[in-house]
Amino acid sequence: MKPLPEKVKGWIGNTVITEKNVITVEKGLWQNFCASVEDGNPLYWDEKIAKSYTGRLIAPPAMLPSWVVHNEWDPKKENLNRPMELHFLLKEALDLPLGIVTNIEMKFYEPVREGDRISSEQQLVEISDEIETKLGSGRKWNIEVIYKNHKNKLVGIQNMHFLGYKK
Repeated sequence: MKPLPEKVKGWIGNTVITEKNVITVEKGLWQNFCASVEDGNPLYWDEKIAKSYTGRLIAPPAMLPSWVVHNEWDPKKENLNRPMELHFLLKEALDLPLGIVTNIEMKFYEPVREGDRISSEQQLVEISDEIETKLGSGRKWNIEVIYKNHKNKLVGIQNMHFLGYKK
């Protein structure tokens, strides 16, 4: 069994990747998404109804991770992080070229609204010893992503469980 690299040990329990204010939340973007999946929830569409429940329109909670994903190209930046960059850094550090998501858990707090700018922090929660699976040898890990708005209010927490492996 290979020992866990010191660099990876240092990541456990710490913020490794921070994404700040990647995209400003826009009603047109979330309504395009809702139209594509035929989601007619009035909290996303109807100002009058939304006002009585949430104060004003809100973005669909399931879109939360999309507000911190960079475009594949940006004229102002040379090196852009990949979505879930910490997962890719782990695969590279552990020489595990393949990986799958095995479980995702989301908790939502303050609603996301038009004009919000969302930031995220990716933290390595835990990592297993080496294991053998039907897919090959590898390790399991859990990454927690904490999302906050530009007012530093918690809007969500996502826990993603992965299996990194090689055949």
